[in-house]
This record gives sequence, structure tokens and C-alpha cells, in this order.
Amino acid sequence: MIKETTVDHKDKLLSTIQASGQFDADGLEHFRHTLEEHLSDPGGALWFTAFEGDPVGVAYCIPEPVSVGTWTLLMLWVEDGLEEKGVGLALVARIERELLEMGARLLVVETSGTGDFDFARSFYEKSGFQLEATLRDFFDVDDDKLIYIKPVKRR
Repeated sequence: MIKETTVDHKDKLLSTIQASGQFDADGLEHFRHTLEEHLSDPGGALWFTAFEGDPVGVAYCIPEPVSVGTWTLLMLWVEDGLEEKGVGLALVARIERELLEMGARLLVVETSGTGDFDFARSFYEKSGFQLEATLRDFFDVDDDKLIYIKPVKRR
């Protein structure tokens, strides 16, 4: 079940993400800060949480400034072991439905070009995103930023 993320979800979502071990201390702090900021003043951002009893996934998306109808998916996290069970697809689909209702036209996602992100890149491609650009050595030497795009449209 996918729900809009609310203050009621905050503590359980934070503890689930921390327990996953998938974020270092800086990443956890950034996630906590961004979530708390959203909950106190949504400012147009979209946050959705996937539940199977407890939170098992989250997606966070913001409008791009100085663009018309372009949004960036800044976070898509799914609990280990659930990657192949459609949780990520359901979160992306929920974001797309919301964006379609808002009149958005383009969804962007950025990721790393290293081997650690092979699964993420494969997921985005299976979800209909197309590689639009590569920024060489962006994150570090030999760690490119890959930018994927997906038009927002009725299916």
C-alpha cells in the first residue's frame, strides 16, 4: 500500500531506514532533515511511503526551479529483499499519477555510473526512463552522474 508520507510515519520510517544499513551517518542525517523540512512545510515536494505493515519503501520528488513541469526524483528507497516485488514500481507509478494530475511533463532521476548502482540503472530503464546525459567524473574520478528522463503521460 502506498500512502502520502505524513508526520505519523516519520519515526517508523526513520528507524526502518536506519536499520536497513543502506545509509551512512551523513545520508541518514540528510534524509531526516529533508523529511522533517517537508513535514513542517511541504513546499510542493511529493513524499510517498510504501507499507507492508511497516514502511518498506519511500519516494521523494521535487519540482525543478526555472522549468515548466519538470520534476526530479531525488530518492527512491526500497528495503533489501523487496527490490523485485514491485515496491519501487508502485512508488514510481504513484508519483507519475500525482504529477500527471498536476500537469507535469517530465520526470528526471540522477544516479551514479559505478557498478554499485547497476541495479538502480536497470530499474530506471525497466521503468521507462531513458538515459539522457552523462556527466563524466561528476561525483569523483571514474564516478559519472547519469541523468535519466521520463515523459509524464497517460498510459
